[in-house]
Amino acid sequence: MDESAEDLKAHRDWLLSFVRPADDMAVVDLGCGTGEDLLAMAKRIPNRTARFIGVDASEQKLSAASERAGHEDRISFLQHRVGERLPFDDATFNVVYSSNLLECLDHPESFVAEAARVLRPGGMAVIAHWDWDSQLFDATDKARLRRLVQAFSDWQQPWMDHSDGWMGRRLNGIFGATRLFDGATHTRVLTNTIFAAPWYGHGRAQDFSALVKQELVSAEDYAGFLKDQAALHAQGRYFYSITGFAYVGVRVT
Repeated sequence: MDESAEDLKAHRDWLLSFVRPADDMAVVDLGCGTGEDLLAMAKRIPNRTARFIGVDASEQKLSAASERAGHEDRISFLQHRVGERLPFDDATFNVVYSSNLLECLDHPESFVAEAARVLRPGGMAVIAHWDWDSQLFDATDKARLRRLVQAFSDWQQPWMDHSDGWMGRRLNGIFGATRLFDGATHTRVLTNTIFAAPWYGHGRAQDFSALVKQELVSAEDYAGFLKDQAALHAQGRYFYSITGFAYVGVRVT
């Protein structure tokens, strides 16, 4: 995935626009991956006393994140499984941020409780997720496309404890049920009209190849899908979209 692609960058900018700067800024990004969101956030908040901490279970991703951060001394990274109790004291941060993590956890309500615990009174949670079953491609074979999108949405990859391709649409209900936050869910639709790298829809279409290896879809379906998308692109008819959701809430005191 090209994290610098214009369409993905625009979506990240939308998510980060919900993060309000503060004089005593302390931010934790749960499931930070290779650190793109955290670094972009730090650039938007130049306060030298601000602290930005990224947490992820993957040593490889954190190594890439550290290299990406370079000499930015306000940023640090910690290896930890986010589904477990966080290694922070109560009321440590004024922002908890997370993107595309919650679908992988067995107990998302526990994640919400931990987010509330480590937030200061009045602190903010910005929790974002794609809704994978909302992916739309134009196609000449509707049934084939539905098979591919649904298989991708339901696919539990080896590193996941759990998989829920509907997590985007479920954010509001999960947070609302805990009564720990006062907030609302926001939506944004990413769209592409070009079937080529580095656009997001093209990248997800390449990801579908893993479904063939896992025998979740047929090789014939995947080959036919790619041929169809290339033909639609040549005709000026290609279209892709996916809906992103962001729950933005303040910790209830």
